[in-house]
Amino acid sequence: MTEKLLTARALRQARNFVTDHARPLERVRLAHLMGAATEAEVAMAVRDFVTPDGGIGRALESDCRAPEASALGALTALDILRMHGVPGTDPLVALICGWLVANVETDEQNRAIWPFVPPAAQASPHAPWWDQSRPGELALMFNGYVANPGVALTAHLWRFEAAAPGSVPGSLLAQLTAQAIQVAATGIHPDEVNAHDALAHFAAEPAVPQPARAAVTAYLRAVLPERVMGSVTDFASYGIHPLWVAPRPDHPLATAIPRQLTLALDHTIASQEANGSWAPFWDWGGRHPQVWAQAEREWRGVLIVRNIAALQAHGRVDVS
Repeated sequence: MTEKLLTARALRQARNFVTDHARPLERVRLAHLMGAATEAEVAMAVRDFVTPDGGIGRALESDCRAPEASALGALTALDILRMHGVPGTDPLVALICGWLVANVETDEQNRAIWPFVPPAAQASPHAPWWDQSRPGELALMFNGYVANPGVALTAHLWRFEAAAPGSVPGSLLAQLTAQAIQVAATGIHPDEVNAHDALAHFAAEPAVPQPARAAVTAYLRAVLPERVMGSVTDFASYGIHPLWVAPRPDHPLATAIPRQLTLALDHTIASQEANGSWAPFWDWGGRHPQVWAQAEREWRGVLIVRNIAALQAHGRVDVS
């Protein structure tokens, strides 16, 4: 059976939406996917979100409008840089990873963690899941931050360390890696959606020591077939998206969920809206409606980049 492809017309509509409505960052990112911008230009666009203390903030992650530097901002920036092939030797990667090393915390169980956002972020408009109106609420929401964002940030630090040996304290890397292995050994709840993405990133990062990658990969291969979105109705609500877990066919988890990946690719092509964009499959539940309208528009630009990258990688874009 012939696979569905994103048509040239659909691609043109997506590019027009990004040109007219997306942030400058997403314009550069899409241009890079189209071969019209360099990795260095992507890094330069991300630099617009650097804060005075060398971290990343300024609402880079659109669901949190806080200007302050955060682990959320650092993770979002590093994910973008990695996706677009910005090397670990880039000064911006060094800046962000240096901020992470300087701001790692130790929790009551002596685990190395990064709280997602600082307390000051509560004063800015944000999605309900970033709320900190009650002490400890955010840590409870993200199960102590060990899996998410901890495991994904660990993978980024290994990538940086491979590019610049000696830049990350060995003791910190050893502790973080042991924590990642423990997460896989203990397991994560199916509702911890983004924790699965974090582990999938760790499993695919070649700079991570092979035994640690193998442990995490084995765990995910065992649980993902029953947990990722596996029917068309699943895509109507927030869940573990197959293309977010395995955005490329050479990802070590792609062979564990082939049916779900095919479904996700077909659904992504079919669900593009007439204006060329994709709507986020989440919202703020009526909070800050005017701010959400801005965030939602930004997410549409981000999803265009993310979806086209995945469709390209899986050979689902009409290149004729």
